[in-house]
Amino acid sequence: MSIIHIAAPAQIPKPEFEPPFTPPPVGGEPSPQLASKPSFESPDRAVSTGTWEATPGVFARAIVDAEFSHFIAGRATFVTADGRRFEFSAGDAAYFPPNTKGVWTIHEALRKTYCIWK
Repeated sequence: MSIIHIAAPAQIPKPEFEPPFTPPPVGGEPSPQLASKPSFESPDRAVSTGTWEATPGVFARAIVDAEFSHFIAGRATFVTADGRRFEFSAGDAAYFPPNTKGVWTIHEALRKTYCIWK
């Protein structure tokens, strides 16, 4: 395996992302548009990396695997299922353990790089 280099992820043009996905609504809140640009997926699909973005809105976290993220643009709040609140903005990083449940509120278009593993 070689090094996976995600060059200038804040500058990746929107057309390079996969078609956007709209997650199910949470309450009466508007749903964001979610899109990603994968950079790597291991043959066994146990590890994946790439760049992800979301427009403003509210959605429930759907990733059940472990994830490390580095936020490169925007601002968002994540509230865990047990009520802990985390504020994220450009320059922050976070590790989400497997089965982390909660709700995202995207305040300003958010972009991050990620590494997800089983």
